[in-house]
Amino acid sequence: MGDPGGSSSTNQPLPSFQITMSARRFCHRCIFVPRTFASTNLPRFVNDVQIHDAAGRVWQIGVDRRGNGIVRRFAKGWAAFYTTKNIRPGDTCVFSLINGDVPAFNVYKVAVGGGEQTML
Repeated sequence: MGDPGGSSSTNQPLPSFQITMSARRFCHRCIFVPRTFASTNLPRFVNDVQIHDAAGRVWQIGVDRRGNGIVRRFAKGWAAFYTTKNIRPGDTCVFSLINGDVPAFNVYKVAVGGGEQTML
């Protein structure tokens, strides 16, 4: 959990999760959302989420769900975001939830060695 983009209007940390992209996990096609994060922060049976980028564009990302309706992974639309934003295996990204009703995220790339985060 963290607040990679600064304080929210209520100065509360935004729910987030971090993923290091791995070629073996086919991160260019989809990414798996940690189960604990999904079950705690995302509505069940949601069909897609949004990613808001630094340029103001909104990316619709389709999700695959487990049988109980909990989000399993971000799939359809993820490859286009991954390619356009020049994400590579080995990159670490933080997904910060900015709206839970209609799930929306800001995504930040973590600088090598940790520390500074840049919104994609």
